[in-house]
Amino acid sequence: MDYEFTLDEYDRPVAEFSSGFEALGRWLSEEVGSDEQQLQELLDIIEQLQQQRITSRQLFGRDAQLTLNHNEVEAVALALSEDADYELPEDTQLYKDESEASCGLLDFKEAVLAWQKYIAE
Repeated sequence: MDYEFTLDEYDRPVAEFSSGFEALGRWLSEEVGSDEQQLQELLDIIEQLQQQRITSRQLFGRDAQLTLNHNEVEAVALALSEDADYELPEDTQLYKDESEASCGLLDFKEAVLAWQKYIAE
């Protein structure tokens, strides 16, 4: 999983993740952004998972849901909920592929720590 951090035209940080992982980048960019408190809460949850103090956690943002457990992190756009599936046109597979992604907990933690460092600069 590759990623790059840049600034958009409004000088807001943007996390761009490689193909298949875009939803994770959107979570960091749009749901966390440069909110250091929310970023620290996310890192605290990851730490609790690693220390096995909790087994899983779901975070709901404005547009997406992040599910974390001991092994994996999954980001899914809220528009892809089962209730919305019947409303999506048949050719939405590309959108769907870009709106859900998962990776290992350790890989996600590395990306979050890199994001934290990037927004602090």
